[in-house]
Amino acid sequence: MARTRSKGIASPRVPTPTKSKKNGAAAASPAASPSIKKSKNIPKTKSNEKSKVKQLQNEEVHDSIVSKKVADKAISELSKFLSREAEKEQSDKTLLFDNDEETKNLFLQITTKKYYSTKPNFKPKLIKLSNALYNPELKSLKTCLIIRDQLITDSEQLETIENANLPTLQQIIPLSALKTEYKHYEKRRQLYSEYDLFLVDDALLNSMPTLLGKVFYGNGNSKIPLPIRVTSTTNNKEFSITTIGNQLNKCLSSTFFLPPVGVNISIKIGSISDDFKPNQLVQNLEDVLSHFEKDSLRSVMIKTDLSPSLPLYYAEKLYSDEDVLENNAKPSKKADDEQEVKLSTFEKGLLELGDADEVAKIIGKKLRKQQQQEQQKLNKVTKPKKNTKSISK
Repeated sequence: MARTRSKGIASPRVPTPTKSKKNGAAAASPAASPSIKKSKNIPKTKSNEKSKVKQLQNEEVHDSIVSKKVADKAISELSKFLSREAEKEQSDKTLLFDNDEETKNLFLQITTKKYYSTKPNFKPKLIKLSNALYNPELKSLKTCLIIRDQLITDSEQLETIENANLPTLQQIIPLSALKTEYKHYEKRRQLYSEYDLFLVDDALLNSMPTLLGKVFYGNGNSKIPLPIRVTSTTNNKEFSITTIGNQLNKCLSSTFFLPPVGVNISIKIGSISDDFKPNQLVQNLEDVLSHFEKDSLRSVMIKTDLSPSLPLYYAEKLYSDEDVLENNAKPSKKADDEQEVKLSTFEKGLLELGDADEVAKIIGKKLRKQQQQEQQKLNKVTKPKKNTKSISK
């Protein structure tokens, strides 16, 4: 009975051609089917987009030099180490350092595969950080500025600078005072310890190593004067407060390093204290590493002033095939510089049995003769032959 009913019910539902033309029911039913399929595929496209975003995030983590997990773990271990050392100092009642904040500074040690620079360079390179090392709101933070003598000549200019209330700027020293008052070693040490950040006019940067000496450039390079532009772009002889304010804010929100004539670079990224959270230190670490190419790095480590270095990254290959080909392609200087000297059997015997002085005399005479002959060949100038024409009478 069920089969007969299903057949009987289905038969009148078959539309006639006249009804399909008038009502358009047959045309509406196939058009509705693709719309249903599209509505079902909408959530699938969203899931595909989410999967693509996850793949991109995984690729970024894979391409990054140091992962966040490794950096977080290293920073937590260093904080534990500092807490243990503080407990030991309290129990022993001995203080190794006068300032505890300096011992909590966090540094990133980078070793490159090749020399970073072949010549001494005293211009530090700035790297902008997402979390600033210096807080301009702190009253204890002091900045010193070294400028040319010609820029500030009147007391009115000093008053305008003081009224501008530039952040952390406490002292302005002209070049003449730096040459006279801070000539002695003790005065330089007092200047070094009195201020936290030093800025210098970019026109005076080359003279700073001789005027400041090892006190600034040999003490871990932590307070090297940072060059800034003091004048405006329109006039190089006028002191501009707006440009100094912009340059000062840039230096406060950046870290720096001095390009070494070698492979070791040390960069400050923060401190293990209440001023920085672990995720902020990781962000600063990533900002510094983004300044370098991954292929140029040999190792990356992190440490404080007292702690040992913790490794974060080691390169799998120190040298590539291109480096080997470059070394092989270079011509040997010995082959160009050395000149072959033909020796007789007697002279060859002297090389084995004779004195070094006699051998040098004999070979030296032959070298001189060869050089004279080569110079004579070069000095000879072939005169052009005159074309004699027969004159017919």
